[in-house]
Amino acid sequence: MQIKLQIIERLLLVLAATVIPLYFTDLRLSLPGVIIRLADISSITIIGLYFVLARHRRIVWCVPHGYQMVFVFIGYCLLLGLLKSSLKDAIVESVQWALLLVVIGIVYGQSIKYPKEFQALFLKALLMICIFVVLYHFAHGKYYHYKDLGDAKYILALTGVVLVSHIYFFNNKKYIFPLIILYPFILLSLERKGILAFHIVSLIYLIMAYRYALKWLLMGAFGFGVVLLMLAPNMVDLAEFSFFNYSDVEIYYLDEDAALWVSNLHRQSLVTFGWDIFQKNIFFGVGPKMLANHMINYFYSPNLALYTHNVFLDILIEYGVFGLILLLFPYFIFGLKNNFNSIRQRDCFLCLLAYSIIMLFFMSSGAPSMLLFYFPLCMGFAFNSAALADTKYNK
Repeated sequence: MQIKLQIIERLLLVLAATVIPLYFTDLRLSLPGVIIRLADISSITIIGLYFVLARHRRIVWCVPHGYQMVFVFIGYCLLLGLLKSSLKDAIVESVQWALLLVVIGIVYGQSIKYPKEFQALFLKALLMICIFVVLYHFAHGKYYHYKDLGDAKYILALTGVVLVSHIYFFNNKKYIFPLIILYPFILLSLERKGILAFHIVSLIYLIMAYRYALKWLLMGAFGFGVVLLMLAPNMVDLAEFSFFNYSDVEIYYLDEDAALWVSNLHRQSLVTFGWDIFQKNIFFGVGPKMLANHMINYFYSPNLALYTHNVFLDILIEYGVFGLILLLFPYFIFGLKNNFNSIRQRDCFLCLLAYSIIMLFFMSSGAPSMLLFYFPLCMGFAFNSAALADTKYNK
């Protein structure tokens, strides 16, 4: 019996270390009448193995301070779905959230219990999926614009951010060479938000690593800029500045034929109309899976009535301000507890937070986006250490 439990523990570790990278792939099983992602099968298996080990007291529930609050949100999601959506939507949405959030907690626990083994498996899984994505597109004659595998388009920049964070946190130069090899493919992917997030995070790490030298450099650059503005105040004219490419007239009198082909025009219309829906349902939203039903009122073509490609706005629309507060509440508790054991740990948390915010502002809702939502809190597990395991898991 002990040998079987040891095998289950080892299998759980392997699955836990690879399930998050697996969610950033398009690997699916097509069965009669249903399509199941391999990541979902892996998640269900992880939960099953966890309960087997918990029954024999071979594992404990170990999550960051405040993470338990996510289960209050699941209850809110179920209640809101019953009131504003349908029984089916309420159950499906609640189960999807519960599956992801429980798996994230189990994965975090495994990264604490087996830090070195977990890090090695996790980083290798990320790199292998990157290789798979690039080779798949090369095999189909696409040497750039790697977007034919759905959510896999995010894996390259995500892997780059994790490698940079790992190098900074552990001062480990082992992964510099893989990062150098990966970098051109991050650019060739043409995934704009991923490229932006990777470079911003890398710049923040560079400033933190050389903070004293760069502090004086930045102060000098700032002073030089102030002098220039005093000498020529008209050199910066923000009168024509706008975050959006198109005017209100172009959005509210939308050329839907053009919007079907011009990505920025379509996305700006989604954000504009989504914000209008939110303003009419500020506190509790329209209900789970109800965004598209309300968005269709703004378009003639149903093909244009999609989610807003902004996870924060999607959450506000479907769950309201109250729902977003519940989702962010674990961060408030975590911040109040001041869980950082070192400056480097705090630096990594802030960089991962910056990465997640940038990505979520331009991503569609779905499993990968919700994994990134708690990336700084739970999925920075690649940076755990044996000392942290001793103090946190074995307490």
